Amino acid sequence: MATSLVDADSLLAVDVGNSHTRAMLFDAVEDRYRLVAMGVAPSTAYAPLNDVREGIRNAIDQVQNITGRVLIDDEEQLIVPATSDGVGVDQVVLTLSAGKPLRVVVAGVLEDVSLRSARRLAETIYGRIEAQLHLNDRLHTEGRINTVVRARPDVIIMAGGVDEGATQSVLQMVEAVGLAAYLIPQGQRPEVLFAGNQAVLSEVQKLLEGLVPLHVAPNVRPALEHEQLGPAQESLLQIFRNVRLRQMGGLQSWLAPLTGHSTFYPTAYAFGRMIRFLSRVYDPAKGVLGVDIGAEATTVAAAWGGEGTLKVVTELGLGSSLPDLLKHTAVEHILRWLPMEIPRQQVVDYLYNKALHPDSIPMTPEDIAVEQALARQILRVALRHAWKDFPASVRHRFGAQLPYFEPILASGSILTKAATPGQTLMMLLDGIQPSGVTTFVLDENHLLPALGAAADINPILGVQVLESHHFVPLATVITPVHHITKPGTAILRLQIETSSGDQGTVEVKTGTIRVIPLRPGQTATVQVQPLRRSDAGFGPGRRGTVVVSGSKLGLVIDARGRPIVLASDPAQRREQNSRWLNALGG
Repeated sequence: MATSLVDADSLLAVDVGNSHTRAMLFDAVEDRYRLVAMGVAPSTAYAPLNDVREGIRNAIDQVQNITGRVLIDDEEQLIVPATSDGVGVDQVVLTLSAGKPLRVVVAGVLEDVSLRSARRLAETIYGRIEAQLHLNDRLHTEGRINTVVRARPDVIIMAGGVDEGATQSVLQMVEAVGLAAYLIPQGQRPEVLFAGNQAVLSEVQKLLEGLVPLHVAPNVRPALEHEQLGPAQESLLQIFRNVRLRQMGGLQSWLAPLTGHSTFYPTAYAFGRMIRFLSRVYDPAKGVLGVDIGAEATTVAAAWGGEGTLKVVTELGLGSSLPDLLKHTAVEHILRWLPMEIPRQQVVDYLYNKALHPDSIPMTPEDIAVEQALARQILRVALRHAWKDFPASVRHRFGAQLPYFEPILASGSILTKAATPGQTLMMLLDGIQPSGVTTFVLDENHLLPALGAAADINPILGVQVLESHHFVPLATVITPVHHITKPGTAILRLQIETSSGDQGTVEVKTGTIRVIPLRPGQTATVQVQPLRRSDAGFGPGRRGTVVVSGSKLGLVIDARGRPIVLASDPAQRREQNSRWLNALGG
C-alpha cells in the first residue's frame, strides 16, 4: 500500500509531440495521487505558427475547462506555485519529442569499442548519426574536417582511449573537430561532448574551449570491457535541452517564468527512466520492456534490476519518417503480415502518402491492415536494434530469442487506439514475439514519460498513478518455445481454476492462438504442463504454476513458435494471419 499524502503538491505534466500536445494535471484525491484531467491539442511547433506555446495553451485550456481550476493568469502565464485557494499548480514537468532529430557526429578510436559506445550514447536521445570518425576510417585530417563540415552537426560526441590509454589518436580527432568547427559560422557551431580518455582532458579544453560549447563527462569506456554511459548521458541531456531551446520557437519563453518549479526532458529519456524504475519493482529474474511507436521515432527501453538500455530509433515512426523504414527492411517483410491481398505498390504508395500526411487516419480495412503491418515491422526492426545493446549475460542466456520480460508496457496511438484489443495484441505479439509468460499493459494516455520526468521532484506520484486504472492490462500471454514443425501437434496442457470455482483443462496445439477469457477482477491459477519438451518459461519439459489476473483479453496462449514461421505461399500466409487475428477477436 502506497504512503498517504499530507499537503501534497499538485503537478502539471506537458508533453509536446510532433502531432499532439498533452497537458496532464495530477493532484491528491483522498490522500492518493490521481490523474485529475487531461487535455490534448494539435502541436504548434511547426509552420505556420512555429511556436509551441499555442499548442500548450490549448491543451491547458482543456484541463481548465474540465476541472474549473484556474491555471493561467491574465497575462497568459502559468500560475506557479499554487495559491492557498487552489489556483495554479505547484510543480511543472515538460517532455518533448517534437522537432527534427538532432544531427550527430560521433568520433572514437576503435570502431567496435569507443565508437560503438558513442553511437549507443547518441541513440538515447532524438538524434540521427550523420557521420562517424574513427582510427580506421581511412580519412586524413582534411577528410575528417570535410566530413564534419558537410554533416552540419548539432552535436559532436567524442570518445576514445581507455583511461590512461591512447592519447595521440584521441588528440588527432580533437584537432580535426576543432578545425572543422572553426570553419563553421559562429552561430551554427555544434556543441561538443568529450567523454574519452581523461588523461588528455586539459589538452582537449585548450583546443576546444572558446571555439565551441564544450561539455566533458567521465570516459564512456574507462576500460576495454567496461562501459559506463550514465554520466555522459546526463551531459548529453543538457546538450539536447540547449539545442532545443534554440531551435524550438516559444519553448524558452514558456519555461523562463517557471524557474525552480519545472524540469524538461526528452520524452524517450523520461519513458526509459520509468521502465528502469519498474524493473526494481517487478520480478528481478525477468526484465521489464517498454515500447513506444511514435510519429517520428520508436523507443525501446529494457531494464533489469534498475539497470537498463534505451534505444531511440529516429528512422522508425508512423509519420514523415516512414520511408526510412525501407532502409532497414524490404517491402516483402511488411507484406508478410497482411491478412488480405493488397498489391505491393499499394502498400508502398500508402507508406509515402502517410509520410506526407502523418495525421491522416486509415479509413478502409485495407488501409488499417497496411498500417498495422507497418507497426509490426517497425517493432521487429526496433527490437533487433535494441537487442544488440542488451547486457551480454542476457544475450548469452537467450541467444537470438527475446529475453523473458514481465511486464511489457506499450504506448503509441497505433496500439492504444486500435479498433479492438485483439488488433493491438496481434501487433504486439507479431512485432515483439515474446516467450515464456508475460503480461501486456497499455499506457493508453501516454503517462509513462510524465511519471518518469516527475520522478526526481515527486517519486510518490509515479508509484501511486501506476497502481491506478490508467494503465490497462491487455492480456497475460503464455508462449511455449518448441522445435516442432508439424502443425496441429499438442505441445501444452493447462489445468485452469478460476477464483469463482470454475475448472477446466485446455490442450494447445502448434500453430494456434487460444484465448481463455478472464474478466478484470477475476483471477485464475493455471498449472502449465509442457509436452514434447516445449518450454513455457520454466525450462524444457518442466511444469509450472501461474496466477493470472483478469484483463481485456484474459489468458492468451501463443503456440506459433519462436521465431514465428509464416507460410511461404502468399495465400496460405494471408489465411494464417486472418485466422490468428480472428482467434483474438480482431
